[in-house]
Amino acid sequence: MSSSANIALVTVDGSEVSRDYDLDPVPEFEFVTDENNSYRVIMEETESDRMWTVTRVDSGHESEAGTVRHEKPWLIFGSSAHRYFKPGATFSSGFQNDLWNAVQSLAE
Repeated sequence: MSSSANIALVTVDGSEVSRDYDLDPVPEFEFVTDENNSYRVIMEETESDRMWTVTRVDSGHESEAGTVRHEKPWLIFGSSAHRYFKPGATFSSGFQNDLWNAVQSLAE
């Protein structure tokens, strides 16, 4: 996978949202990069965990771009980390402080 692209547009329920929009509680959203690649992000939530699957959508063909897992470090009150995993990775490929940057890290 090449270096990360920038997110150019994010839509929630078909409406564009700003960079300040809190994507964490949103069950599904789409984004397009500055390279014009389209992605769908779907949240899966359990009692103890929240994870997002990031899928690239290209002319009807879908391929996994990776996953993001939300973690709350116990050492720093109020902080959180979004660890992202590229397809097939056993260990985290990195982390970001918010979901927007984490999914952007998986994009091309």
